[in-house]
Amino acid sequence: MKKMMTLMVFSTLFGCISCSKDDDNSTPPQAQSCDFNVLNISSTESYVFEDNFSQHFIQSPRWESENADITLVNDEGQLTANSNDTSNALEAWKLYNTHMPYHKSWEISVDVKLPLYWNSNGGNEAQVGAGIFVGKPVVSGQSSKVYECNMAVVNGQGRFVQAQLIANRLGEDPIDVQFRELEQSKETANLKIQFCASNKMLSLLIDDTIVGVGRTIDASGMDNWNLSDSDVMDVGIMGFAENTVITSNQPALDNFKYNIY
Repeated sequence: MKKMMTLMVFSTLFGCISCSKDDDNSTPPQAQSCDFNVLNISSTESYVFEDNFSQHFIQSPRWESENADITLVNDEGQLTANSNDTSNALEAWKLYNTHMPYHKSWEISVDVKLPLYWNSNGGNEAQVGAGIFVGKPVVSGQSSKVYECNMAVVNGQGRFVQAQLIANRLGEDPIDVQFRELEQSKETANLKIQFCASNKMLSLLIDDTIVGVGRTIDASGMDNWNLSDSDVMDVGIMGFAENTVITSNQPALDNFKYNIY
């Protein structure tokens, strides 16, 4: 999946080559279908990364990690990627202990902190990121359909936030990417995924500002997850390191929260 990150680095230098889809006004912004400011919360939970980390975030066989992990360090969920294999993306995925419904609107959010600099042997090709995801559960094996949102930074080439809609995670082939460049000095941000039940649309927000337009996951969208109202969705946190071994200033996550409406 992180092969798309290289593509996104290219777009920071020469213009976002995926943005033409976001300029299509035929798909309305998610907020026009669900106004989360007026919806009543039916269930909510927050975790401030103080203790009992493994009771909230588990390593599920549906979301395997690859030579990386997220652990509780100094009241933060800290990404570790210590493998010497810097030619591949080292990924950590943690499943939250509560599932989100398909028949109700909801949102999940997390605070992300990325280092401005870190010890790296990858030079300008090195990049790290962290964020949240929602995916379709499967009976066995890894989940494949996923909407992954992260903030990332590339050594010497700036920062960006992106949402990748992936029809086959195992095939590492995103079918759509929402992308926004950020100021290099932006070290922290709140990432949020909102799901609107009325039109089955997932949207990325950074610091409560929507990125592009939402992406539907039913028959009307780019990818149909084939879920029914009785189904639920996986949500969780993730992080990655590409072309680098992080030995200091690890990316960190804090203040995970969900609201179900």
